[in-house]
Amino acid sequence: MRGAEEVTWPGGEHSFRLGIGELRAIEQRSDAGCAVVMMRLLSSQFKIDDVIQPIRLGLIGGGMDERAAQKVIESALDVASPYALAVTAADIMRRFIMWEMDDQPGEAKAGTE
Repeated sequence: MRGAEEVTWPGGEHSFRLGIGELRAIEQRSDAGCAVVMMRLLSSQFKIDDVIQPIRLGLIGGGMDERAAQKVIESALDVASPYALAVTAADIMRRFIMWEMDDQPGEAKAGTE
């Protein structure tokens, strides 16, 4: 899985990471697969937990403790609507369930430097 990534969003600039454990937690809490949750976010057919859980769990996966993550989300909800935060949640999910192999650190492909 990928390492944490810095994301600037209505709640500030924070490290986010969704590992297997966080992705499974999103699936359990939303009763849907991660791709389904992401598509609900992108199509404006989301549930509130579809918005909050990827952000909260991404903050925790990025190194923030649970209590602090909850406070950051509450502060973000004071300045941004759930609709606006759905964009952030979809972006966070996209970063950890969809990426090109060229984005991965490590050995170069054969024939490249």
